Amino acid sequence: MGYSLVSRLIWLLASAMAVLWLLGSVTAGMLTVFEVNERLDNALVEVAQRLLPATEDALSAPQVMDARAQQLVATLNPKALAYQIMAPNGWVALRSSNAPAVPFTPPVLQRGFRDVRHWRVYTQPAAAGGYLIEVAEPQMHRSEALRRAIGLAVLPLLLFLPLSWLMIRWAVKRSMRSLIRLQREIGQRDGSNLTCIPELPMPSELVPIHTAVNRLLDRLQRALVNERQFAANSAHELRTPLAAVQAQMQVLAAQLSSTAHADRAQRIVAQIKALSNLAEKLLQFSRAEAGLALSRERVDVVQLLDILMDDFRRLEGVDKRLALSWPGQGSFMVLADLDMLGIAVRNLLENAVRYGAADAPIEVCLDDEHNCLRVSNGSEVVPRDVLLTLKQPFQRGTMQGAGGGLGLAIVEKIMMQLGGTLELASPAAGRVDGFEVRLVFSARATQIIGAAGATVPANAG
Repeated sequence: MGYSLVSRLIWLLASAMAVLWLLGSVTAGMLTVFEVNERLDNALVEVAQRLLPATEDALSAPQVMDARAQQLVATLNPKALAYQIMAPNGWVALRSSNAPAVPFTPPVLQRGFRDVRHWRVYTQPAAAGGYLIEVAEPQMHRSEALRRAIGLAVLPLLLFLPLSWLMIRWAVKRSMRSLIRLQREIGQRDGSNLTCIPELPMPSELVPIHTAVNRLLDRLQRALVNERQFAANSAHELRTPLAAVQAQMQVLAAQLSSTAHADRAQRIVAQIKALSNLAEKLLQFSRAEAGLALSRERVDVVQLLDILMDDFRRLEGVDKRLALSWPGQGSFMVLADLDMLGIAVRNLLENAVRYGAADAPIEVCLDDEHNCLRVSNGSEVVPRDVLLTLKQPFQRGTMQGAGGGLGLAIVEKIMMQLGGTLELASPAAGRVDGFEVRLVFSARATQIIGAAGATVPANAG
């Protein structure tokens, strides 16, 4: 089972973008943590440096130290920083209002940072007197600052991730327009349309494919034209000698009618007729496959049926069986090629006469509600697996009859070129047995013209 190239590209590019986003987010988060910690530690050092003058006056004028400290307290954020000035005896000589009464840590006469419970502490020895300055920041405040900084650094990347997916999807689909258009053009080619694909704006990677497909279409067209010409020419050239042989054989059969060879002569005449009919069918099939049903004119299906059914009523045993059902009072008009539509209907009537039960009626019905012509005949129910193969050339549902298995294949080719469809059903509609064929015409190509000449939509109901 195939996969979608567009979906695969979108998935791969989006996955690569997600991986890069994850690496970028982790890197941005680590750099943010490092930068924020460094800035917050610098703030601790700065506050400790600003407290140094207060400790220099501690011995001579303690009240001056307290006043300077109070001035510094007014400039600090009480939720962010706290300080203690430790006396040489280890007691807290001065502290901020948010600092604990006991020392943050045991006194250490060494400059540096330490992490204690709930605090990040920086120790700064004073210039004289053995005093120590300890400035601390609550770990909760630092964690909150880190979360905000990481959020501001990573959240925009998170928001851009779905946007980048949409951009990737748009870019891939836009880039695939040329491929989709080439695919559509190739899909429109079939046995009746093998024209080269026109020049399309496309990337250089698709140009070799475009060129190769056009070369293949050209070779296929030449091969099919040669094949169809051979089949048509062969069938056409066979008509005259077969007609002559048939005429001669009929004369000979008449001369042998009172001899023991009469039956054999009649069988030979029947075989020659079957061979002539097969040549005619091959010629019709070649015309239908070659795409000759391209002309459009208004054809009255009612008049066409009257003419064809008059011909078939002349056959022995067919007159009373063949019946036309047309609930309308006017004309059933379709846009079609008169000759090709006549060939299609004639083939349906021939099949009904040849393969239908000899004692069952042949019903021909024009259905203006569904824009179709239905031909049904009595027969045993055709198995579904056999029904699916009847449209193929040389496929027959029964070995009875002298047909060659080309009739329904010809009808399907013609209906495809007329813009309609051929449908087969067994049992027939409203019955428990029988076989039914429907020629469904395009609603846009069908008109019902009443007896007074008024045009009525085909599906007016």
